Amino acid sequence: MEIDEMIEELLGMDIVKADNRVAFSKEARQLIHKIAEKCNAIPIMDETRERAKEYARGLSAEQVYSDMLYKIVEAPTRLHMRLSTRMLIPIIDLKLLSMETEG
Repeated sequence: MEIDEMIEELLGMDIVKADNRVAFSKEARQLIHKIAEKCNAIPIMDETRERAKEYARGLSAEQVYSDMLYKIVEAPTRLHMRLSTRMLIPIIDLKLLSMETEG
């Protein structure tokens, strides 16, 4: 499955609840991890990874996911929309993984 198809599947999941709370299911976490692995294999992502980590410092995985949704909606071009997901999903994955090891 291609990255765009995987992201489309992720966005179709019931992650944002009716009360606007973000809750990642086990399936969503697994899909995020698979997407992150594919995104991390993209050479240009190496150049932006540190900036993305710095941006997300102090934010939760849920906050980064919410901001990613905002960036998708407000993206000036399709390219910006696609790149924002490729930059932020690996950060969401790292935050989810760190939560699992802490808890």
